[in-house]
Amino acid sequence: MISNAQEIEEQPEYLLTNFKVNIEKLAAMNRSFASLLLDRRCASCWGDIFQEPGQGINIETLEHLKKIATHCSNIPGFIQSNSPVMEAVFRILIGNRNKATTLKSIYESLHKRWSDPTNPRTPSLDKLYRMLLADTFYGISQVSQR
Repeated sequence: MISNAQEIEEQPEYLLTNFKVNIEKLAAMNRSFASLLLDRRCASCWGDIFQEPGQGINIETLEHLKKIATHCSNIPGFIQSNSPVMEAVFRILIGNRNKATTLKSIYESLHKRWSDPTNPRTPSLDKLYRMLLADTFYGISQVSQR
């Protein structure tokens, strides 16, 4: 019988690697995190956003993250099974207020919220790890473990 300590030792190290959206990386790509977040707000939020001056352009990043985490990410369809895997990962991260999230946790969320039972297409852990490291659109970066 294998103990829990042995199982942990046998797991690849990269499972505990943390990822989050790196705002500086987005800025270096001339992309606005606030604009990306604005585009991910749910339909019910948009009614309020259109009433604001600038129609949401002046909303702070932290306010978007809070509203997405507490409201938008809980609405069915926030993560759709027909969306690209990196879009789903981005939504998982912002639904978690962009807190550093382990690869294993991202994988489990993808499997639960993105994969369709008739089409279980969640990439393997090692493939997902390589995809996250190679991201050039969403600003997803590995976070150093401290």
